[in-house]
Amino acid sequence: MFDLMFSGFSALIQPEPGPIAGPLSFVFGHIINFIYMGLEFLFTPVNALGFSIIIITFIVRGALVPSQLKMQQMGAKTRAAKPEMDKVRAKYGDTRDPELRRKMAAEIQAINQKHGINMLASCLPLLVTMPIFIGLFAVFGRAFMFIPSIAAVYSDLSAALIGLGSGFHNEVLRDIILPYTANVSIDPRVVEEMNRAIHVFSQSDWDTIFSNLVGTQYETIRYLYEAKLRVETFFGLNLVTVSGWAWPGIIIPILSAGTMAFSSWQNSRINPTIDPQQKMIQRVMIFVLPLMFGWFTATAAAAVGLYWTMGNVFLIIQNFVVVKYFPHKIGLAQKPEKDDRDRRDRRDDRRDRRDDRRDRR
Repeated sequence: MFDLMFSGFSALIQPEPGPIAGPLSFVFGHIINFIYMGLEFLFTPVNALGFSIIIITFIVRGALVPSQLKMQQMGAKTRAAKPEMDKVRAKYGDTRDPELRRKMAAEIQAINQKHGINMLASCLPLLVTMPIFIGLFAVFGRAFMFIPSIAAVYSDLSAALIGLGSGFHNEVLRDIILPYTANVSIDPRVVEEMNRAIHVFSQSDWDTIFSNLVGTQYETIRYLYEAKLRVETFFGLNLVTVSGWAWPGIIIPILSAGTMAFSSWQNSRINPTIDPQQKMIQRVMIFVLPLMFGWFTATAAAAVGLYWTMGNVFLIIQNFVVVKYFPHKIGLAQKPEKDDRDRRDRRDDRRDRRDDRRDRR
């Protein structure tokens, strides 16, 4: 019988997903588990969680490609319509007359219809991405709740800790668990609830546990602990713990910020603008937002940062492929005759340069 009295655990001890994240995490949890089981069957549990995250990232991003292309098409159409819109705004100026403002809005709406501009299409990727991210965020922070293979490893370790007896709990685990107490109550005598505790134990917590074990108990707990590390790490990086600012976790926020900055710079090249306000927005996207998301991924589970980084990598590859091979998909294609003329001009320029070098020799 334990003598411990717990008022509950903090948010670090993972509660069940809420009413919004719950249904989403249920769906994505099953998808990730299906991918994980496939990788586990074909290869090994080692690194399977990381590869599962990468695969589902590419699945999600692949499904969003049409909406991303639509958003870029809207950007091209908006740039084409901007001179006409500027004329309309200059025509009416800063008038506050309701009737004149109604006419200005009607003329701008007519320009939008003429060029096929739909502002909702520009927001669609964000509207679709956010619920997906919420669901995946809930899963990544609680992989042991959604992947039975990982839950089994956790449960074996929890059962072994519980089997150490009330003396060990009162003398050792009490000092480890109490600092986390706050709002989420658990019973450390129940395997499923102890799983939520060991999920957030720090390395120093485990060191304290191991320092108080000897002989067979030490060997058993150590073996089960290393099995837990094997199923939740990705090439040495623990995916279920906070990335933090120390090595090797800091790799995640660096990659997250770097890939997001490059993707934003890439988008600014695809969608150039001379409008000062739009330029300012692009600078924020390139410099400020990556730093914000770098900080966010440093304070979240490394799995979240891996998902965000691989999503940025997918966008970078997508933009490169689309611009190089399918520019017409985003309104960048030139007319065939102009393409031919440009190619001829470049060929003539190269020939002239060769002739000049030959003459100089």
